Amino acid sequence: MHGGESRLTIPERQYKQFEREQVLLRASVLLLFSIGLGEVVAGFWFGSIALIADGVHSFADSVVSVLVLAGVMISRRRPDSAFRHGYARAENLFGLLAAVVMIALGGLMMYESFLVIMDPVPIRDAFLAIVVAILAGSSSLTLALMKIRLAKTSGSLALKIEAYNSIKDGLSSFVVVAGVALSHLGLLYFDAIAGMAISVMIVAVGYVSIKESSVVLMDGCLCPGLLERFSAIAMGVKGVRGVSDVRLRKVGRSIAGQAKIRMDGGLTVDEAHRIAEEVKKRIISELGNISDIVLEIEPSSYQRSREA
Repeated sequence: MHGGESRLTIPERQYKQFEREQVLLRASVLLLFSIGLGEVVAGFWFGSIALIADGVHSFADSVVSVLVLAGVMISRRRPDSAFRHGYARAENLFGLLAAVVMIALGGLMMYESFLVIMDPVPIRDAFLAIVVAILAGSSSLTLALMKIRLAKTSGSLALKIEAYNSIKDGLSSFVVVAGVALSHLGLLYFDAIAGMAISVMIVAVGYVSIKESSVVLMDGCLCPGLLERFSAIAMGVKGVRGVSDVRLRKVGRSIAGQAKIRMDGGLTVDEAHRIAEEVKKRIISELGNISDIVLEIEPSSYQRSREA
């Protein structure tokens, strides 16, 4: 992070992060739509079902980018009377919708490719068709790398899914290259087989995306090792005698945690509150992705009576 940016407050850094994401997602929509249009036109002109399928795939990916962009924008809304915890999970919800669109697209492409396998036709001017596919794939992979870098710094699951989508889009274009090349060599079926391979790729990525989004929406947290670190940090605070019932759940980009901490029953309310605040401060400082913590304080004598 640059020196000037490191001095920004957390809300200011988050605002700049959102601005970068919106710019990148808008550029993604325009680029994917342009790639899709170019591939569909080229596919019809050259007679390649794989190129047409990849073009339709890019069109659908632009729709996915629109859904992710909508989720990012809605997630910025402030809490209100209906959603007192805010709209952070809008990203996850729209990411789930985007994944469903991907799987539906994969099924449609699989069906179309199967029809072409039944009646394959030669491709006209395979060299130009390959050039179009290479340009499309290179553009998508470059866009994917930009999204991955931004997703790592922002912690956005929806943007991460969008990055997977762009990687899939780029790789599928190179599958088209192989299919068109083999078809040009006389193996006509391989153009349609390339379309089938792209379909399987789309469905697989869609499944992984649905799984990740569903875990978050169901209050889950795929965060191995974080529970142990949470407890260890809390136990390192002077005055804490035990930690139990640690629970973590993903909320939008951050993680919310709650736990029971055991203290000396003779402490005053002010002393217990000070220790609890120190626990929160250390956990949030050392585990940057945890932004909200709820602690329940138990006197050590009460804990012993429960364990007896």
